[in-house]
Amino acid sequence: MVNQNDDRKIESELRIVRRLLALSLIDGKKQREQIKLLATAGMDRHEIAELVGTTAGTVSVEISNLRKQGVLRGGRT
Repeated sequence: MVNQNDDRKIESELRIVRRLLALSLIDGKKQREQIKLLATAGMDRHEIAELVGTTAGTVSVEISNLRKQGVLRGGRT
């Protein structure tokens, strides 16, 4: 039976794996493309901002611009 400590450890490990995968996905790409890829993958603006090295506000503006251009569909961020 899995206890709460095991659950927390698994969640922590999954966060690390998710972060590493996201970083490998955006490596070498321009900021706009990074934001587009991470938003498409379902990450919220705060997660994206941390990974890209900018603010959540900047990410929100870029996502809004991408939606207006039809590059992204509406959704959470």
